[in-house]
Amino acid sequence: FIKDKDYLNYLKKEGIISKVPEGETFDDFISVLKEIYAPYTFEWASEETKVPVDRLEKLYEMILWAGDRITSYFWRAQAAGNRGGWMHAGRTGNFLLALTGSIGGPGGTGWHHWHGLGVGNNGGASTLADKPDPVDAWSELLWPPEWPIATYELSIILPHLLSDEEWRKKWEKRGLKIPNKVEVWFGRIYNPVWTNPDGFRWIETLTDENKFGLTVHLSPTWSETSWFVDYILPVGLAGERHDNQTAETKPERWTAFRQPVLRVALMKTGWRPKVPWRATLEAHKKAGLGEVWEDDEFWINLAWAIDPDGSLGIRKYWESKRNPGKPVTIEEWYNAAFSTIPGLKKICEKMGTTPYEYMRDRGAWTEETNVYNVMEREIPYDPEKDAIKVKGKWIPLSECDIDENGAVFLKHHNAKEYHSERHILAVKKDGKFLKGFHTATGHLEYYSKTLVEFGWPEYAIPIYPRTEDQKRKWIHIFTHVHHSYMKEENAFCLNPIFRLPYNIHTRSVNAKWLMEISQNHNPVWIYEGDAKRLGIKRGDPIKLRVIDTLTGIETGYFVGMAMPTQAIRPGVVACSHHQGRWRLKNFVNVKGFDQPLGIMTFGSSRVNIDKKGNTWRMRVAEGTVPREIEIEHSEKWMKWPYPKFNEDIKEVWWKATTGVWQNAVFPPNPDPLSGMQCWHKKVLIEKGGPDDRIGDVVVDTDATFKVYQAWRDKLTRPAPGPNGLRRPKWFPRPWYPHTDSAYRMPFAKEENKES
Repeated sequence: FIKDKDYLNYLKKEGIISKVPEGETFDDFISVLKEIYAPYTFEWASEETKVPVDRLEKLYEMILWAGDRITSYFWRAQAAGNRGGWMHAGRTGNFLLALTGSIGGPGGTGWHHWHGLGVGNNGGASTLADKPDPVDAWSELLWPPEWPIATYELSIILPHLLSDEEWRKKWEKRGLKIPNKVEVWFGRIYNPVWTNPDGFRWIETLTDENKFGLTVHLSPTWSETSWFVDYILPVGLAGERHDNQTAETKPERWTAFRQPVLRVALMKTGWRPKVPWRATLEAHKKAGLGEVWEDDEFWINLAWAIDPDGSLGIRKYWESKRNPGKPVTIEEWYNAAFSTIPGLKKICEKMGTTPYEYMRDRGAWTEETNVYNVMEREIPYDPEKDAIKVKGKWIPLSECDIDENGAVFLKHHNAKEYHSERHILAVKKDGKFLKGFHTATGHLEYYSKTLVEFGWPEYAIPIYPRTEDQKRKWIHIFTHVHHSYMKEENAFCLNPIFRLPYNIHTRSVNAKWLMEISQNHNPVWIYEGDAKRLGIKRGDPIKLRVIDTLTGIETGYFVGMAMPTQAIRPGVVACSHHQGRWRLKNFVNVKGFDQPLGIMTFGSSRVNIDKKGNTWRMRVAEGTVPREIEIEHSEKWMKWPYPKFNEDIKEVWWKATTGVWQNAVFPPNPDPLSGMQCWHKKVLIEKGGPDDRIGDVVVDTDATFKVYQAWRDKLTRPAPGPNGLRRPKWFPRPWYPHTDSAYRMPFAKEENKES
């Protein structure tokens, strides 16, 4: 940073610093920081956040007291709710952690991959072929060119991209190949119709054969998306499938093993499957659960069905090394996967058991404790080979460059100059090679040259707009629900993303006890002073009109139940989008079963949907439905699973009609840099009229589409970056590897290419 005079001159030109320091010492660096951040006073922060100065001072005192033992996670609320949330929470939050020395040590904050130990995809040693070659193509439908530095795939706008002929033709003229149709679409435990913004657009596109061909919904539970796909394939819940699981819960590296308990129990009593690579399916049928696959076996069997003779080159990746000509079994795959954990493998050798058997019987393994300051760990160096060992491979230093700060990376595509090209391997310090951080420099980056290279110099350092001019120029990190946008007397910021502890996204609606707890717990929370000012009383239906602040477009409205309270700030309303579930019918007849299938009858409302032009309307027709389960099936061999367990659903008494499907009214608002959906919304609140009912949803999908286009065209800065890059090479994702050529825009020229 302090050595990049071009960037420092840019900051001077923008009025962020008054002069470029002549020196390049650490003291010079500190002097520049003091000038940049001096204007961010307690008084300024209080005015910006509407938090009293004395509370900010108390927070400051807590930070001083905590020292280097601050732990914080930057995810929901600020990060997920606001345009620029990645800067407000992520960059500036980590800046604070770095300044206090709170990264890596006891009591501080660690990086997630230090403590995770997921090996579920490491079972390739059990098959004839392990990993396929890198993919020599790019999917603009997952990684559109407008968001080259997005954190994750932009799945929220898949139907919009498929529907946008103008967008597709624009990029095709520049040499990109973008399909106008998804021939086969699998949704795995994914409910985009209800979960994503602009759900009616998803319905329009999923049911359009010209946009989606074959659609398949893999899910353990029914959901709103199920109504609009070709096939619904039941797969197991956590206790009905094999699944390697790990989490960054403490300074340890541990892994766990979820298993289909019915299969394991049957096999421990002596039962054996007729077809070993369908063992879980057979066990579920045997136990009366029905044709419920586990995901792993489903994909293995599907791969064999697609490529039965191996001529497509797919089968070999799922063909057993132990039994060539047969699909790999779950035992073989996970034994190979868990064998990649050194400590586990060693203890199993002593015990005379296999890693799979150990994990099957014990369920969890801790590989390492006291995991701190991983960035300082030394990596192997062989002076005879003059090579370092990274991820099990020796890499000669002759194939690497080392920059002036010790970052070690592969020589290619002028990576010494372009940070976006780098594959960081280590950091050389005091003659030793250390792991460093997963960044382009191996260090924590106050200054990101990668952002400069991709056309975002103003956000290459932690920054926030202070002046009115900066707020206009730096709109990309200026929240779209800033109080300056709330000009009308009935304008509020809606918070839809707070957690309900008993209700997690789309899964809990099938749990009757959780639904009984949560019924009538999803009103629109509003400060009692605001409610009084607007003449709103507890239980009143209120209409929330959603307004996009970039365009001024109103996309529609929903009607919720008002709940005045002192436990929310003035000017803010809250309604969690984890409720408001709906169904089109109460029951569905399934061929071969005497009794119909009940559809989410514990916690959803039956609704009527109609469409006129571009306007969709939804209204609640009925709440929950009690029902009785037949204890005996007319076919003696086919018993209903656990009938005694479900006898009490005839006692369902709650109505569950207070939630509302608000996501449908939200347009896609992908952050122009991170691609994150910016969930908070500006709403205009008014009392419901005589024709308004709680649960009403009205949406104009033409309006939501225009908002998506505006956020894309007015706010983003499309690829390419340096050397024609679609995306920085060192960024995580996509999960699947790409060739180098796939990373390059076909119309962009590459500069100074090296071997």
